[in-house]
Amino acid sequence: MTWCPTFDRPASNHPAIRRRPSSSLIGAAFLALLLSTGPAFATAPVPAPPIRVGNVIDGHVHPSLCVAPNGDVLAVYNKQGGGGKELLLSRSTDGGRTWSEAQPIPGIEHCSIYPGSLTTLSTGRIVLQWSCYHSEGGRLWRQPQFCSSDDNGRTWSTVREIPLPDLTNYTCLRHPLLELAPNRWVLPLYDRTIIFNPDTLQIEPFGDERRHGLVPIVKTRQGTFLSGAPVASAGMPISTPVNLVRGLRSIDQGRTWQALQALPTFGVAGYDLTVLQNGWIVLTSIVYGIGQDGEWAYQLSISRDDGRTWEFDRTMTIYNPGRRIAGRGWPRTVQLDHETLGTLFYDLDATQAGGPGVFFIRTPIRALDVPAAQGLAPN
Repeated sequence: MTWCPTFDRPASNHPAIRRRPSSSLIGAAFLALLLSTGPAFATAPVPAPPIRVGNVIDGHVHPSLCVAPNGDVLAVYNKQGGGGKELLLSRSTDGGRTWSEAQPIPGIEHCSIYPGSLTTLSTGRIVLQWSCYHSEGGRLWRQPQFCSSDDNGRTWSTVREIPLPDLTNYTCLRHPLLELAPNRWVLPLYDRTIIFNPDTLQIEPFGDERRHGLVPIVKTRQGTFLSGAPVASAGMPISTPVNLVRGLRSIDQGRTWQALQALPTFGVAGYDLTVLQNGWIVLTSIVYGIGQDGEWAYQLSISRDDGRTWEFDRTMTIYNPGRRIAGRGWPRTVQLDHETLGTLFYDLDATQAGGPGVFFIRTPIRALDVPAAQGLAPN
């Protein structure tokens, strides 16, 4: 699929990732020196080794993650992206410590797939969403599709399309949907942000009708909406990061928004936002090399005040292999239980033990609640 647009060229002004390596030739030792001099890394704990979820090949592996109502952790991904012909599901019944062998989700066929997201609704239903590549007469577009499960991801409904007009090659979604009600879903597609009713198949505008981009949009415990949108204006070209606001916050259901000036600026968000049961919001962010020379590490930071401010002085590094992370791993984080977070990502480096794979890291929530000098390693 050589015509697939490149969604993996980020630009970030995250205050916690100012010092970054300029080239993979620097090597692990110099990377460690650089990380040790940055304020967010000065006393960061050493992360535990990641757990391999499954083996992959290359391309848009782009994993998604959710926790089922029975506590199972589900990971869905492509084995070989850029138009994979199936979506694979791996399951963990022990909080991400071990994983089942990946199996294709039945019923998803005759489609060149761009993944995708997993969402557990308030009803316990799990929604899996992805887009199908299409090409005809030189025109390229993607058709969003979805299916759902009412038995913790054991079986899945018939595949259905989201009936959108004027489909483009940017009509795709990479983050969980935002549930306004069990049958009203906010979909932050790259080329539009809409509310979709899966029962009636009706589409309606969301909030002030701005396009947020391929970014996370979440609802806090206080009912506030947080968006990873990098710009203030809705009508800017997709690839033009001007009028930067670095995240938006709304207390009126998206009708008006206030700039956060805190989140990464990449409008195709490799980062993630996760609302915890205690009201905190976790930002899973990426350390990029100078000139956006690849991904080098993944971090967790928190907000305790409903997204108004972020404690980047407590930022915790959860993955730093001492080299560039091959393939741009799109980390996704969920809360596993009242004590633990889980982060899923992929790394296509062929020289690592076992070769390219999808990986999972467990992090104790208490590790984010102490000064960096006393930080705890993930478990």
